[in-house]
Amino acid sequence: MAYYGAEAAVEALDEFLQDATYGLNAELATMRTVLSVTTDNLPDVAAFEKYYPKDLQGRSFPHLSMVYISDTAEQQPNSRMINVDIEIRITVLDLNVDGGASEVGLAMCRYRDAMTKMFIRRTPTGKQGWTLSNGGTVATGRVIRCTIESNMLAFDPEIQASTPNMMLRTSLSVRMQEDY
Repeated sequence: MAYYGAEAAVEALDEFLQDATYGLNAELATMRTVLSVTTDNLPDVAAFEKYYPKDLQGRSFPHLSMVYISDTAEQQPNSRMINVDIEIRITVLDLNVDGGASEVGLAMCRYRDAMTKMFIRRTPTGKQGWTLSNGGTVATGRVIRCTIESNMLAFDPEIQASTPNMMLRTSLSVRMQEDY
């Protein structure tokens, strides 16, 4: 019997966000086409990392970290379901986006919009955001629901830099069901 908890939730999220066809960079490419902007205005995420929030310590930007935060007790007696809280942190440096602070802020809004669309997407079947593509290959059938709980933008000096670098912090709740 496999374990479906914090590790499985983070791994399923990672697989979902990095999917070549339906992942975040694919969604950003679609958004760029619709908005008639380029990667100069809305660059692809250059690095995806799990478990540790490197944020400004990353080596490639825009940088995305997926970090396990906490989880809950079993949601209903004998349900074998827990909620795992994960935070996605997208850090964008001012040099990643053409323009000044306002353009970086606009790019952050667009990252938020792209992710929100992914998580409420209904098609194609089996690729729904609210189940992280049915748990992917890591937790197939074990992700009951994934929801965005909040988005928050962090600015300097909150991320300890002296330029208009920004970080989008997205809090997720992933309901996992244990295999039994």
